[in-house]
Amino acid sequence: MSTLRFTLEQNDGLARAGVLHTRRGDVSTPVFMPVATHAAFRHVSVDEAGEAGARILLGNTYHLMLRPGREVFERVGGIHRFMGWNGCVLTDSGGYQIFSLPDDREVTERGAQFRSFHDNSRQMLSPESSVAMQQALGSDIMMVLDVVHDARAELETARQAMERTHRWAVRSLEAAQARDTGQALFGIVQGGIHPDLRDRSVEFLTRLPFHGFAIGGLAVGEDKPHRDAMTARVAGQLPVNRPRYLMGVGTPLDLVEAVEQGVDMFDCIIPTKMAQQGYAYTSQGLLRITRMVHRFEEVPLDASCDCFSCTRHGRAYLHHLMRGKHALGSRLLSIHNLRHYQVLMGRMREAILGRRFAALVEEMRALWG
Repeated sequence: MSTLRFTLEQNDGLARAGVLHTRRGDVSTPVFMPVATHAAFRHVSVDEAGEAGARILLGNTYHLMLRPGREVFERVGGIHRFMGWNGCVLTDSGGYQIFSLPDDREVTERGAQFRSFHDNSRQMLSPESSVAMQQALGSDIMMVLDVVHDARAELETARQAMERTHRWAVRSLEAAQARDTGQALFGIVQGGIHPDLRDRSVEFLTRLPFHGFAIGGLAVGEDKPHRDAMTARVAGQLPVNRPRYLMGVGTPLDLVEAVEQGVDMFDCIIPTKMAQQGYAYTSQGLLRITRMVHRFEEVPLDASCDCFSCTRHGRAYLHHLMRGKHALGSRLLSIHNLRHYQVLMGRMREAILGRRFAALVEEMRALWG
């Protein structure tokens, strides 16, 4: 039986500050989970992610199933020992990765069949095999296998995907209950940008004993107004005593506006991906370090930041590294961006506890809007 619980400490409007009680300790919310796709980041160690403030990392079930494979994790004793991480791990189910292979996958009621991009072997990912892989990984939070599609899909396509997601959710739950590993399992609300489908999905899933609920199927083609509307609609109907997780979103402003609607948990590749492209998130806005204006600047990326990159190096050095395509440049920018996101989570939590979240939202909209 999972030991995961959620305690709501404070509301400020719809925004929530709480504590996620896990088998690896308490995690304050709102929380941002950096994406360690292959049980690793590009250029950054898991220790550096932890030093930036991360308490939960996200691993990718699809990729880890293909390489190094389930047997490796069963042999070494799970993903925490494998990558040397003592914090929490949430593993996705592989649904999004299946969606990203439209030309080489067949989705049936049984599951999704596809070819491995490593060796061209045929693979099957089903609700049961996804749970089994996540149990081998030993993650603290598992996700059900869902059917992801372009959020702008017409009503009938979205309805069929949602209903299959519901059937797969039941099968995922049964598979998880058949072998008690102490891991939590989250359901995923689907329905595209269709309000009635989102309502039906919430109604169905919240009748099942999931430990938390995710808002899925967003940031996959829809515009921001639709994403914001669906996030608000779903979050407003989810149980108060369960954590709410918005999958795959997003920018600093996206996070603030989603917390404003009652979301607790987030993941996204943006902090490290943007770092690899030479961008740093700062208290003054988005900074592109490869611009020539930074060539002679000795000031840090962000004078208010306490990360290793900002306390040890000036912009001129980072400009030099990124212009020369040195891996160290991506590493230092990634460390900074990960820290920036964790500091933002802390600022939001403090604002909620102090009942001044609205002022923070306005500040962030003025900066990023």
